[in-house]
Amino acid sequence: MRRFTAALAFGASALALSVPAIAQDDGAASEEQGTEAAADSNDIIVTADRREQTLQDFAGTAFAITGEDLSKLGVQNVTDLQNQVPGLSVANNQGNVEVYIRGIGSSNNTELGDPAAAFHLDGVNIPRPSGIGSAFYDIQRVEVNVGPQGTLRGRNATAGSINAITFRPGLGGFDGMIEGEYGNYNNRALRGVLNIPLSDNVGVRFSGFHQANDSYYNNVGPVQGIDVAEAQDNWSGRAQVLWEPTDRLTILVAGDYIAENGTGYTGSNYALALGTLEDGNITQEEFDNIDPRDVIARGITPRLNTDHWGIRTNIEYEGDGFNVEYIGSYRDAVYDYEATTPISPAFPGVLDRLSERDNIFTPEPGDVINDPIILQENLDNFSRFRIISDSRSHFHELRIFNSEGPFIWSLGGLYINEEQRSFLGTTGDRGTFFQGIEFNTQTDTDSYAIYGDATYEVSENFRLTGGLRYTDDSKERTGVAARYGLALGGGSFECCLGARVGTEGFEFAAFDRTIINPDTDGDGEISEAETFAFHRNGIATPGARDNLDDILDFGPLPGDVFERPGAPECLDTVSFDDLFCDGFTRGDPFFNSQFTYAVPFQGQIFQQDGDFSDDFIDWRLRAEYDVTPDNLLYALIANGHKSGGFNDNLGDNGIAPVYGTEQVILYELGSKNEFDLGGRKAYLNGSLFYNDYTDQVFTGLLSVDAAIETSATLLGQPVTLPPNTNTTLVVSFSFNAADSEIYGAQIEGGFELPSNINFDFSVLWLEAQIQNAEEIPDFRFQPDVDSGNAVFRSIEGRRLPRTPRWQLNGKLSQAVDLPTGQIDWVASLGYRSSQFHTIFNSIEFDANGVGTPVTSGRLLDQIGGYFTLDIGAGWDIDDEGKYRFEVYGNNVTDAQEEAAIIVTQFDNTRFFIRPRTYGARFRARF
Repeated sequence: MRRFTAALAFGASALALSVPAIAQDDGAASEEQGTEAAADSNDIIVTADRREQTLQDFAGTAFAITGEDLSKLGVQNVTDLQNQVPGLSVANNQGNVEVYIRGIGSSNNTELGDPAAAFHLDGVNIPRPSGIGSAFYDIQRVEVNVGPQGTLRGRNATAGSINAITFRPGLGGFDGMIEGEYGNYNNRALRGVLNIPLSDNVGVRFSGFHQANDSYYNNVGPVQGIDVAEAQDNWSGRAQVLWEPTDRLTILVAGDYIAENGTGYTGSNYALALGTLEDGNITQEEFDNIDPRDVIARGITPRLNTDHWGIRTNIEYEGDGFNVEYIGSYRDAVYDYEATTPISPAFPGVLDRLSERDNIFTPEPGDVINDPIILQENLDNFSRFRIISDSRSHFHELRIFNSEGPFIWSLGGLYINEEQRSFLGTTGDRGTFFQGIEFNTQTDTDSYAIYGDATYEVSENFRLTGGLRYTDDSKERTGVAARYGLALGGGSFECCLGARVGTEGFEFAAFDRTIINPDTDGDGEISEAETFAFHRNGIATPGARDNLDDILDFGPLPGDVFERPGAPECLDTVSFDDLFCDGFTRGDPFFNSQFTYAVPFQGQIFQQDGDFSDDFIDWRLRAEYDVTPDNLLYALIANGHKSGGFNDNLGDNGIAPVYGTEQVILYELGSKNEFDLGGRKAYLNGSLFYNDYTDQVFTGLLSVDAAIETSATLLGQPVTLPPNTNTTLVVSFSFNAADSEIYGAQIEGGFELPSNINFDFSVLWLEAQIQNAEEIPDFRFQPDVDSGNAVFRSIEGRRLPRTPRWQLNGKLSQAVDLPTGQIDWVASLGYRSSQFHTIFNSIEFDANGVGTPVTSGRLLDQIGGYFTLDIGAGWDIDDEGKYRFEVYGNNVTDAQEEAAIIVTQFDNTRFFIRPRTYGARFRARF
């Protein structure tokens, strides 16, 4: 969360889960099979145990959704999935997909963070899934496996895993499909599949996808010509070759390319609206009626460029008594996003609030004056950020297994390597003493694992399972982190109102920076001249209206004074409307040439050099008993680990404190049952679960002082700072601070109604609370601004974020045969009760440390319960299903609800689920 919180403070991945299958070779699902699976969940095949079995035969909790079913409901991006799967929370936070399953997840999206829910595409672990959403076409199904997957799905899967499985080439015949779609927000989509059998044992499959839509946001501010977030223009293609040289040997080679472009994800900052509500300047009704997608834009049009490609090889050999499988993959994912965040959503009086200033130069300093120049400055502010992540990963897994009873087993080894370049740069346009931050690092990660898992049929009805996995993780990073602060102004500080930086045409140097170590003369100290040179080296192109670049080019003079040639002397008397130097007033545009000195102020450059390594053992035990062929009882215990890591270096080449590995142990009892209800099929499943979550990690922005105290108190690592370290600087810091318990019950079922109507439902009751915790820094507050509130607070008994107590899903579907063809429809209703989005649960503290719930204000992180409704209908025009017409509506109720919230004393930035979308598509098969 660190990089993106900082970027927001200073100013997706789209999914196309659609396209049904076309003809497949023996054993693969066809379109007809997918339709049947959608109508009867008992028939859905999953690989939760790394072998094919039906959902009803799997002794655990998993969900599988066919691509056809998702297509009918108009699901287009990953955040839509949470409306279909209880316990699943998916948020697109600044383009980073954050997945929580039953309250377990991670919002640390930096190069030092890893997800707690592992994502796999066709068996390959994807460490950085940016852009992978546009690979979700020509897809067979998506599986969501709930609970630790340590012995099955690899590293960092304490919450569970999401597995996307695409269709392989078919050897049975030549065929193809093309589909076009159009919807609101000018949504255009085109999908195509072509399957060619080159011989009896060689087949190739080509599939492609294009999707584009206008922004889901509206710029309703005075400055027009700026586009806003969530416009998309995405392209993707996939090619696969399947060769079966013998009946026992199968070789698959696949390559894919994804390009996601558009305006990305900035969210809506509610801080100003919440402050206006708290001050009583708008009513609660007016606040509740704010459309979060009508925003006051400023600066630049957000720009997203993601290039993600990969190649993989699957080799499978069917031996006598065992099979061998090898998966090897290389992926290259570059995520590049640059934006200024909108100032605020629109609400009554917003422009008046943006023009307010305290009347500090009158005898009554409490007065507030509307100043059009203040409004101009707020609208003409180019405080921007740019995030670049270049991840190159290798994945290799060799597995020997047997999937036939009575002894089902699997032995394997795994190696994952990731090399990642990471950049975050911000500009503090018009900042008085802040001109930006920069992180520019290289991180290398290695993970090795060996594992074994076995199920033994003790009797015809009773089976025991045991699994063990050893993992060795290591991570190291080098690079630099900097916070730039310059004191700028007149001879007596009376002119310190900020420089222009980041205006039109500005470009960060990013990975083209040539100075990584600012100590260029090697004397062991960073001089002011070296500081200026380092800052300037990070700018590839100054903005057209920047003036900071002139100061950086010239640099400081002896005596810590920068006398700009030709700069006039400042006035002896100062009034608010004439704060600048002689002949230069506040109303003059863009404030050029107003500074008579520039010295480093509160900024510092920290060389980064951190490393972490750990090894751990995951295990699982399970017993399952068939009471009858249609009634299963099971009990399981499974654990999983999420690897720890290290923090930013405290001081230049100072220590980088490490935090420990998290662990989750799941206890689950369940029953799965199929039966006849009035002569019609029905099923009813239930489970009770308890998660013991230990050494939970929190991440926040702390001062160096607070980080030192946290390191000593919570991590047991006293820190000695290098000389001349500025301890008021703000750094990101992760630490183990709590144990939690998560428990609940889940019931799911379905049955057939008359007229071929099917009803399926799921109900989840979830409790998730901190049980044992140290006091932690209140990282909602920035220590160098509000040290009185940025102190240690108790979180004992707090509810974990993103854990609604009640989650309900219900689905009705029907297929009606016509004289020619068929009509089918589906309606899916979801409900989530209220939930918090930070561990502080919307609590504010008074001067005595007494906490009370807030109902408004910037610390508010609670959202109310809400319903979503997705509907779809299709018409197979002919009996052979060659032509099909569909209509869909997603989020029909247009619920404008938060999927994630970032709370600081400056921000209450909210990322929302997709608004109501609807459209139609036509498909032709040949």
